[in-house]
Amino acid sequence: ETFVRLPSKGQMTTSDRFLRARGRRFCGMYREDCGGSRAFTPFKFVQMSDTQLGMEATFVDYDQRAVLGHSRELELVQRAVEEVNRLRPNFVILCGDLVDEMPDLPGASLERRPDMRVREKQLMDFKAAFSMLDDAIPLVCLCGNHDIGNRPNAVSIKDYKETFGDDYFSFWCGGVRCLVLNSQLWKDDTDAKEERIAMEVWLDSELDSSVADAANDGELPRILVFSHIAPFIRDPGERSDYFNLEMEVRQRLLEKMAHKGVVAWFSGHYHRNAGGVFRTDSRELEVVVTAAVGTQIFDSEKPGSEPLGLSGIGGHTCDFSASGFRIVTVEADRIEHHWTTLAELAEWPYLGKRVCECCEAM
Repeated sequence: ETFVRLPSKGQMTTSDRFLRARGRRFCGMYREDCGGSRAFTPFKFVQMSDTQLGMEATFVDYDQRAVLGHSRELELVQRAVEEVNRLRPNFVILCGDLVDEMPDLPGASLERRPDMRVREKQLMDFKAAFSMLDDAIPLVCLCGNHDIGNRPNAVSIKDYKETFGDDYFSFWCGGVRCLVLNSQLWKDDTDAKEERIAMEVWLDSELDSSVADAANDGELPRILVFSHIAPFIRDPGERSDYFNLEMEVRQRLLEKMAHKGVVAWFSGHYHRNAGGVFRTDSRELEVVVTAAVGTQIFDSEKPGSEPLGLSGIGGHTCDFSASGFRIVTVEADRIEHHWTTLAELAEWPYLGKRVCECCEAM
């Protein structure tokens, strides 16, 4: 296999930054970039979700949306990039819904046809903001429903891949295997059954490979998973609705992943912080649901509203005191994570230090 190498520091192009996920691997974070070693080294990363430029405008009348635009969300994203540069994690991963305007898919059940001029502007501003990320910090993007559509198909996935790279892939950091998944294929595969089956075959292969590696080393496998939609929001047995995966799909995936070494599953989509733990036999899998870098959602207090569905949306805010990201530290015996707002980050007096030796050379 031929491994693509990154350009020297300061020479990274847009393609180098946003198209690093190719061939189901992430350039610069192959195991081979760590010397082929599976030895564990502590590391830290930043998990973001739902930059979703343009979402705030969807809460106003349609004829006012162009006036509001996405300037406030863009300001939040720009500040987030500044803070990541200051913290200097081993990587930053953005768990879907990069922009708000949907791709224009035939048969899509939307109130109106998406405006491709609006979408292109959102994508352009998104890329401009993240182009300010330090070249030494890998940016890992994954797709959400606003990136490939609520009912994705081969065309929408192809368009995403041409803009941001593969829709599912693996990478390594600190001797830990990380799996990035296209959760929309589990949410609605009506027009993408072949793609969903192909991803599940690939996923099984990755999980089996990790189990085999761990057996050879005499250790238990340790895998991190990332997707846009969480398997559940607070409880593995909760009802199925808009913000989680269907019960049958959820249970099948959680059982499989827990038994094959997945210890944490990070996601977004909910625009609020949540999460819980799935337990089976002697294994535990923590699900971490991370709120938005962009527009945040408030729970509805109306009687009969469903927190797991769209009726549970009671309001929104787009503000430095509410929006933020999650800082995750992976140690030999534990994973620690902390949500922080952009306003809180501005008060931090210190500069973070990168700790994963295998990533220092990138």
